[in-house]
Amino acid sequence: MTSIEQVLSEFIEAWNSGRRPDVVAFLDRVAATDRDELAEEIGLWLEVAPTPDYDDATLASITADPRLQAALAAGAASVQPWSARVRALRERAGLAVEQVAERIAALVGQQGQEARTAAYLTRLEADELDERRVSGRLVSALAAALGADRDALLPGPTFTGRALAAQNYRAEGEVDASLSADFDALSRAAAAPAPARELDEIDRLFLGGPDA
Repeated sequence: MTSIEQVLSEFIEAWNSGRRPDVVAFLDRVAATDRDELAEEIGLWLEVAPTPDYDDATLASITADPRLQAALAAGAASVQPWSARVRALRERAGLAVEQVAERIAALVGQQGQEARTAAYLTRLEADELDERRVSGRLVSALAAALGADRDALLPGPTFTGRALAAQNYRAEGEVDASLSADFDALSRAAAAPAPARELDEIDRLFLGGPDA
C-alpha cells in the first residue's frame, strides 16, 4: 500500500490543479489502519486549502451538484426566523393553520381549544410571539403535526443557547451539583419571562417556556 505522506501529497497536488479529487478514492489507497490518520490529515489540509482556479465548465458542474444545492438550502433554512421556518414547513405539508391547530390540540389533550390554538399559531407565524417562551411540548407537537424533524423546528438560540451556556459554565472545572442545578434553573427563568397572569394549558404551550 502507498504511504500516508505520498497519498496526501498527491491529493494536495490534485486539489491545487483543480481536478476535484475523490477523498474516498484516496483513502482506499492506504492500509485500513492508516485511513483515519489520512482522513484527519486531509481534513486539516482542506481547512486551509486555497480555492483552485476552476474553469467555467467545472464551476458550472460544482454549482449544479445536488449535494451543494442541498447544503446551501439547509444553511439558508437554518438562519430563517423561527416564525418563517414554521410557516414554510406548514405550507410544505399543505395544511391550513386551522388544520395544524386541530392536530396540536388533539396531541396535547386539549380538544375544544382549536380556535385558541389557531389564534396562537397565527401570531407565531406573524412573529408576534417570543420564541424563547414556547414550550418543548409545542415543538414536539408541531413536528408531529407537520410531519417534520423536531430539530428543524427548534427555536434559536434559546433551546441550544441554554445548553451551551451550561456547558461553558461546567467546562471551567468541576462544580458542585447544587450550583449546577441553580445555574440551570436561572437559565430556564431567563428563557421564560414571568407572565403577568396565570396561564392555562394553551397559554403554557405557547408562553410557558421550554420546560412548560
